[in-house]
Amino acid sequence: MTATPNTRGRRPKHLPDGRAALLAAAVDAFSRLGYDGANLRGIARAAKVDASLVRVHFGSKEQMWRACVDTLEAALVAPGERLRALSLDTARPVTERLKEAIAIIATHAANHPEHKQFIAQHASETGERGAILHRHLVMPVYDCMEPLIVQGIRTGVVRAEHPAMYFCLLVHALHPPPGSPVLMQLIAPQVGGDAFGPALVKQVEMLFFATPGEKKG
Repeated sequence: MTATPNTRGRRPKHLPDGRAALLAAAVDAFSRLGYDGANLRGIARAAKVDASLVRVHFGSKEQMWRACVDTLEAALVAPGERLRALSLDTARPVTERLKEAIAIIATHAANHPEHKQFIAQHASETGERGAILHRHLVMPVYDCMEPLIVQGIRTGVVRAEHPAMYFCLLVHALHPPPGSPVLMQLIAPQVGGDAFGPALVKQVEMLFFATPGEKKG
């Protein structure tokens, strides 16, 4: 007979506490299934905790969703500060700073693949959740990056007419589908597997801005 998860009482030391486990499971569920598709019992089951803890820690599904947004927003603070610092450091060449910005976004994308998936699942919502998503997960990053993009456009380094469109395309390029490294391993092993990340960053640099002295077509 298969042992059932320990859902009541003190959790084993190797497992995260109940709230953290629920939050991780909720981010995953909302990212994959959307708000309507995710359900509290399924989240509790994935977290290996009793379903009653959802009410104890979050109160409702809406509040749990908002806690997921807060978690994802907190993960953006450090990279956002680095992007803002790059935008302000006008003493350095804009190409050099853009390369560093791309590396920062690529690293965050690799460490937090759920971020783009969560946004993609809820981006089409026009109500309060859509407004929260825009205010807390999209604009903080764009506001940090926009001055640097504008500097690149003005110097002819960035091939774009509008900073928001450039930002949108750049972020999507740096958040490829999860299976991309495996797929590329089959198509072109030299840029697949562990080599995929560095190769992706290099290719994005080549596509998304001109090298110094290169004329725009």
